[in-house]
Amino acid sequence: MTDATTQQPFDAPITPYDDVVDAYDLTILKEVGDWSQDDTGDIVMTKDGDPQHGDITYNGLFRLVQMWRYSEPHLRHLFATLYSTLTQRTVLDEALNAVGERAHEDMMRGQAMPSGAFGAAFHDVLDRQAAAAFGAGIYAGSLMLMLSAILLRLRDDIQGKEQWTAVGPFFNGHSVGAIIEAGANGFRHADEWAKTHPPKAQQKRSQDIIEGALHGRPQPVEGSPGACVELLAVLSGGSFEGLATNVFTFAHNLTVKCRQGPSGY
Repeated sequence: MTDATTQQPFDAPITPYDDVVDAYDLTILKEVGDWSQDDTGDIVMTKDGDPQHGDITYNGLFRLVQMWRYSEPHLRHLFATLYSTLTQRTVLDEALNAVGERAHEDMMRGQAMPSGAFGAAFHDVLDRQAAAAFGAGIYAGSLMLMLSAILLRLRDDIQGKEQWTAVGPFFNGHSVGAIIEAGANGFRHADEWAKTHPPKAQQKRSQDIIEGALHGRPQPVEGSPGACVELLAVLSGGSFEGLATNVFTFAHNLTVKCRQGPSGY
């Protein structure tokens, strides 16, 4: 049977709601979540016009799970394609070395300069390396934008802005939500960031989060706007399930913290 990670999105099954709740131990959603009614008996509606299930925290997490279920096949596809592209970059590095070795062998046989075939092969590999690098950035950035949209809607639904940076998991002291938001900002505004020196205050906040999350790791490669390739490696540990677990753990922790209120209890 084909793994859902490698299937085309339109072929992949949609994960049942209860399976998502159980897989990530979303205990809040194991409560009863009927439609809420106001004092007049009318159905309470969200700001964007959906019926509200349970309180705002229950409803926010419920909506996140639903959005995730319908997005998951596409998120998995982006993640798998990203890592296929990164593998291709490694293959192309080896191909470039092979071109150089052939040119060296020709020179050792007495050819003063590499042949025209060498130049063509060399530039072909360089072009494909650049395409792979930009492709990885595109897939990673698109994935980060979607994850950001999912989590930012939750934050707005449950009024969780104050708790956004205060719940784990943490990576070098930065929350999953803050890292994803910063990476998405970097991808979305990559050209503006590149041209703004010194950075504006809002840009620098995101840049500091990215730099902090990647502390102790290699510098982001060119063609990785917002360092999304590198940030996803941190957040995922190299697997989609690792990424999903961190996203849901953060989302549930944020929801619990908001339900507890300012006192935390």
